[in-house]
Amino acid sequence: MADNDSNALKAAADAVTIIDMRYRAASINDKIILKPQRDAAYDAYSKARLKLLEDGVIATDEDVAELEAIRAEIAQAAETQALMIGAARLIAALAKFI
Repeated sequence: MADNDSNALKAAADAVTIIDMRYRAASINDKIILKPQRDAAYDAYSKARLKLLEDGVIATDEDVAELEAIRAEIAQAAETQALMIGAARLIAALAKFI
């Protein structure tokens, strides 16, 4: 059986890393727009991470699939608005673990 908590953590960590790298490469104007969403996504990841590291498995196959789809969406976001939407979806998906 797969360790869904570890897989969920990896997908979420990859997603926030992509958001960070896209933020780093953004123009100053886009950084101003992205910063609140970037910070909120990392905050949600940090809180979910603490729960996912506890004993017992709480993430389902569906949770992992959703996080992996969101990570792919974030990776493919060509515009700031699409990146912000992906970050908002990530925040919502991680909220179930907090």
